[in-house]
Amino acid sequence: MSVRQAVRFTTLATVASFILSLISVVVVSRILTPEEIGVFSVAVSVISYTHILRDFGVGQYFVQLKEITRDHLRAGFTVMLLISWSMALILFSLRVPLAAFFKHHGLETVFATLAINFLILPFGSPIMSMLKREMRFDRLAIISVVNSVVQVGVTVGTALAGESYMSMAWGSIAGNAANVVLMSCMKPEIALLTPTRRGLSTVLSFGSKSSAGSLVGELGVSGPDLILGKTLGFTSVAIFSRASSLNNMLLGKVNDIVRQIFLPAFAQGIREGKRPADMYADAMRLITGITVPLLSALAILAQPMILFFFGQQWQDAGALALYLCLYQIVRAPTEFASNALIAGGHASTVLRSEAISQTSILAILCLSVRLDLHTVVCLLPIASCIHFLSFGYALRSHYGLSHQALIAAVLPSYKLIPGTLAATGILEIAIRTGYWQPSAFLHLASASSLIACGYIWTLRRSGHPVREELVRLVPPLSRLLGEPQTDAR
Repeated sequence: MSVRQAVRFTTLATVASFILSLISVVVVSRILTPEEIGVFSVAVSVISYTHILRDFGVGQYFVQLKEITRDHLRAGFTVMLLISWSMALILFSLRVPLAAFFKHHGLETVFATLAINFLILPFGSPIMSMLKREMRFDRLAIISVVNSVVQVGVTVGTALAGESYMSMAWGSIAGNAANVVLMSCMKPEIALLTPTRRGLSTVLSFGSKSSAGSLVGELGVSGPDLILGKTLGFTSVAIFSRASSLNNMLLGKVNDIVRQIFLPAFAQGIREGKRPADMYADAMRLITGITVPLLSALAILAQPMILFFFGQQWQDAGALALYLCLYQIVRAPTEFASNALIAGGHASTVLRSEAISQTSILAILCLSVRLDLHTVVCLLPIASCIHFLSFGYALRSHYGLSHQALIAAVLPSYKLIPGTLAATGILEIAIRTGYWQPSAFLHLASASSLIACGYIWTLRRSGHPVREELVRLVPPLSRLLGEPQTDAR
């Protein structure tokens, strides 16, 4: 399957999952209180670290191998089974002290319930990795949609039944169980692998470095929930979570599409002898042509989006979203650097770069002991600068891609921002000066339309290569963006 076909299937699945997830978030946000949602957010943040250890980098190990045999699959499955079941036992055993640490008795039940996921997931992980390696994103799309349907259905149903924060735990377990059943039907020949001792040392060597890098990287994702939950309370965690949910719902979905394809495609390119520096620069030139204007749009639309989707009780989250968007804009050029390095087998470098980057994030978050939530979030863009420098150096060391060359590749994407936001900026001035006072829906609809028109107009005039790529991916867009040039590939 070609990269463009993979993008099409993954995009369709992501859009479907996004719509279902949005429905779930909107409904659950109106049923549950911020504190109830904050309880589950803290639990997920703790468990996210154990999920990284559960996989132990085996999925990435399968994808980057030049050749793969059944012995490789059995060895990887053995590692995942041992570690995942051990994590389930540890999580269940620590449920009481963890609940006591965060001073909420309900966390004890959440941790015990979510431990079930660790018993289920190892049986589907090898199949998932093989589908990615084979670029079978049509099947992966089906799996993703089914997972979302089951998870959202169970979550909303149990929330309406009065299960409070436990509703999200039941939804998670149901979605993962559906995944394993469906994947086993797709590739029954590797659905029931038997454990083995042969080849474990090779898997453990790669996996220890890869999972350590992922574990450190996860600190920046779940660190806010863990640290803010302890220093500022569950309400602050929920407000921060809703502010960042804009990125997760929109930009996060774009990144998810790319991330699913990036590692197997990049690894395939290396196996075919392509130059990694050129591959990464070309990829980021296209990716940032979408993500950077989208981030700038999210910064403008944050307040009306939060009010419209989540209600007045989440108004404080709107003020934080601007700085979270700025944080992502700065680190956008190196957002997929870790995937590119893993594809080349440089797991040790990823670990080192992630350690530098995430230490800066944690240091800023720890300032919440003395500072309020708004001030801490305002300082986060500093951490994204450190992320850019750290991973930029790693790309130069291994692939010969300098900071200057990377900036030159993505600079045209940043030049799209003024044209994309010009008309919306005038609208925002009119609203904030009191000249026009629309409802949240009308504000959101008007600003979104102006941003879409501004982006289309800017793409047509700028000659950015993402215009032609979008038209090739979705041919009907040629009516808006113009016909592409002849594709030489």
